[in-house]
Amino acid sequence: MSEIGVRGIDLFKIAGESISGWIPSWKTGDIRPIRQPFCSQMEEQLLLHLEYHPLVTWYGRGDISATFASTYKITSPLPIPFTINYLFESKAHVYLPDAIGQLLDGRLFIAEAGLEQDKLRERNRAKAEAARKVAEQQGGVYWIATETTLSKTRHANLVFLHARRQTFPTWQELQGALLVVWPWGEAACVQEVVERLGERWPQAEREAAIWKRCADAAARGHLLVDLTSVSLTRLSSLPLMTPPLKALCESAFCVICELSKRYWLGHRSQIPHETCRSLPQPSRA
Repeated sequence: MSEIGVRGIDLFKIAGESISGWIPSWKTGDIRPIRQPFCSQMEEQLLLHLEYHPLVTWYGRGDISATFASTYKITSPLPIPFTINYLFESKAHVYLPDAIGQLLDGRLFIAEAGLEQDKLRERNRAKAEAARKVAEQQGGVYWIATETTLSKTRHANLVFLHARRQTFPTWQELQGALLVVWPWGEAACVQEVVERLGERWPQAEREAAIWKRCADAAARGHLLVDLTSVSLTRLSSLPLMTPPLKALCESAFCVICELSKRYWLGHRSQIPHETCRSLPQPSRA
């Protein structure tokens, strides 16, 4: 986001941009999901990516005011708005990143979403360099998400799963039954598990419980499915595992920001190679 949001408070906009929608988040530390606002499709994709990344412990908007957060009951361990000072054309400006948060190892991350062509502009490169330095000073990382680095297939699967994470009256009962008929470490499809649960509950509730378990597992890195290459259906094989935390932290990294390479190759004298870092990507889910 731009620095416009520093100048005033608008409960229907974020940094001058109208709110397009909200994502319920279970990574805010609250018992109930807290809504995270977004103003564009790219921001929505970034927030959902962070929601289902097992190395992210919490995240939130970095460009909202304290009054906005209080009004919509959004909590943040870091001060908001999260202001980053930068210079452009010899003038001082303030940059407000789209998202801020913390990784499992306690490190800070700062994240930005937008179209690749827009992020290659001179002013946005100046913002990126300033944000990288702030993150680096605190031992953290700065990421950029664009339309070329966020998988459309994975996002569609995450939207599908996220819509099924809400609890319902019989969830606790079904959760216990699922642990018996579908133990950790076993792969099965939804249709098969529905039959294993028997006729005690309506089919709609049985399916809802299965998908909720898959969604919760995906958020923790326990759904061992490559969501970038398949579209989830009732017949998809769904292996659920509980990998050790160390294995998650050592999982393969994929580049969420190809801009770093472009900066390095095309603007080497202006932007260091480390301006944009790789976003750690779940190796399976």
